[in-house]
Amino acid sequence: MSTCIDLKSWAGVCLVLLSLAGGVYAQDSREVDLIAQLGREEILRREAAAAAEAEAEHRALLEEQSRLKEAYRKYLGVARRSAQKLVQSKQSKVSAERVESLRRQARLVIDEVDDQNKQRVHDELDPIYAQLEQAIAITPEELYASDPQLRTLRQQLLPGSDGGLDWVDDAAILYALCPDNRQGEVIAGNVPLRDRLSKDEAAAIDACNRRRLILGLQPLAIDLKLVACGRDHSSDMIKHNFFAHESPVPGKTTPWDRAKNFGTIATGENIAAGYKNGEAVTMGWWYSPGHLKNMMARGHKRIGVGQEQQHYTQMFGQ
Repeated sequence: MSTCIDLKSWAGVCLVLLSLAGGVYAQDSREVDLIAQLGREEILRREAAAAAEAEAEHRALLEEQSRLKEAYRKYLGVARRSAQKLVQSKQSKVSAERVESLRRQARLVIDEVDDQNKQRVHDELDPIYAQLEQAIAITPEELYASDPQLRTLRQQLLPGSDGGLDWVDDAAILYALCPDNRQGEVIAGNVPLRDRLSKDEAAAIDACNRRRLILGLQPLAIDLKLVACGRDHSSDMIKHNFFAHESPVPGKTTPWDRAKNFGTIATGENIAAGYKNGEAVTMGWWYSPGHLKNMMARGHKRIGVGQEQQHYTQMFGQ
């Protein structure tokens, strides 16, 4: 048996099927759109939650930083006052004439010493400097032992941060060694810049300033441009395997060229390699007559030390 459907009937069936198919397609499309919308909303919700969490963490970090800064500020204030009392007490026991006589002797050795008679730094300058330190300066240990309040204030900082407070004690002592407010402002101005230095860069600058102050010279202000310039030269010496003030790198031949590249002016440069920390590199320069004269020159007003691994470049400016 055969079945026959005319064209009009078949066309009607096709229209019905297409209509049903279109309805299913439209329904599927709406479901896809709904799922996509829900997905977008979930993504936005998660992003908002993450942003809120990040904002809360950031706010907590700022609050903690603010607390620490206030604690450091308070500690530095107490340490500075304690250091001033100790320094004044020490200096009251020795005459100003005696101090100035020792300083003149030290400056004479520095002026006269050279590579042919550099043993004079050990034999003559070191004993004079030791007498000056004994007469007018204090150590961090003496400072810490002098005021019980310092121990209490330390405990208000992060647990285990005692070692991180050494620089505060050093800054307080440097401030106390300053003979007037103008020089004290230089040391105070250096404090907030320490965050931009490595631990050894800061230690080298502190050590240089301590010796300058004890010898009756003005302290040097940190110049971050000289720091950046010093870091660049230290890095170049490692990268290009040379050790010299004259650089093979185009545009960086002399210290004056390099300082100009960083938007500043240099009046002197010391370099060193192989030293384990900032205090050690300063002593290395101290026992080298040319470097010693550079560190203790009267004309300098600014300083920057740039470290890369165990390479150091110390730069000076007026």
